[in-house]
Amino acid sequence: MAQYGPQGTGFRFKKKEDFRTGFHRIVAEQVARALLEWEQADNAVAVHETRKCLKRLRSLLRLVRPALASRDFKKENARLRNTARALSASRDTQVMLETIALLRTEAGSAERSALDLLRTQVTQARAGKKSGDQAPRPARIATALKDVSEHLKRLRLEATNFDVVAPGFERSYRKGRKALAAMQVAYDEEESHEWRKCVQAHWRQLSLLSAAWPEFFETRIALARRLSDVLGQDHDLAVLYAYVLGPARQVLGSKGMAAVTGLIEMRQADLRRQALHDGTVLYADSPSGLRKRVRRYWDIAAKRSKSELVPFRKSTTGKQSQQCKEFNPGGAPAETHTKSRLGARTQMRLPRKLVHRQTLATKPTAKAAPARKPKNVTGPQVKTKT
Repeated sequence: MAQYGPQGTGFRFKKKEDFRTGFHRIVAEQVARALLEWEQADNAVAVHETRKCLKRLRSLLRLVRPALASRDFKKENARLRNTARALSASRDTQVMLETIALLRTEAGSAERSALDLLRTQVTQARAGKKSGDQAPRPARIATALKDVSEHLKRLRLEATNFDVVAPGFERSYRKGRKALAAMQVAYDEEESHEWRKCVQAHWRQLSLLSAAWPEFFETRIALARRLSDVLGQDHDLAVLYAYVLGPARQVLGSKGMAAVTGLIEMRQADLRRQALHDGTVLYADSPSGLRKRVRRYWDIAAKRSKSELVPFRKSTTGKQSQQCKEFNPGGAPAETHTKSRLGARTQMRLPRKLVHRQTLATKPTAKAAPARKPKNVTGPQVKTKT
């Protein structure tokens, strides 16, 4: 199976590929991947992987949204959302059990006892439900996925070149930036969940465009994914908090309920501080500024042929190798050399200002001049005849 993400070509546009062609290719690959999962024996894994494929497709659809008719976007987005909802019910209870297990690692003896009671309550509630309500039917899911594929194949994108994705990329990023601003004023659980959707769409769209400069995009993707995980944990804790105050209230009692809710609140406080910090870094650029940067990187990469790329050679110092990655968008890192008999001409080419700064930073300080002997103020001694 092909890799998906910055390291593979399964979920990203190719530099020499028309964006409209790439859109239909990615749709076909994602649906094929989801269908392949349902041929395996483990339905739990298939549910998880299918939900991820559907999220990728929704991020792709949002990326090309401005190039679509408004009616077509709304219809296909609703189709993807409804297909994903059919899989979510069987996942919610499992997430709650995983959240309880995570809290238990940070709890004291009193909290652990209450969490054990809560885990038993959730497990019994899951067992009491009918299996048909929990487990999705593979045949029904396969039919829904094929239906999604057929309808997405019929879509026609009205724009060309990078204009297919540029407005949608800026739109999604702007939406996430506005959500961050609202969260900085007052942290709200429902708004936090919506913000997480924006963050997930952003890092998946970065993945789609990562062929322009993999090292740059991987850094942003890693930060966005961490922020998404933090927001996801906060949401899972909020769901568990509501369950403690509701169905599990009588089982836990007042003391058990206070112990679990107190533990949840402490954990949420830490997560929310981390989320606001990471969000401030991720959304530091203006929407138009980031869109222009990504477009420049893509244009550079698309114009560059493989024959122009210099093969990468590891240098004796990892510092030079890292600098190459930072200053070479659109292709493999430029070749680096350590000092040799060829002299300074073979050293890595960097911007003049950077070279000047590095020269000043590495230039040895001049040794202090030795102190001069004081002059003889009394003048030379003259021998006198006796």
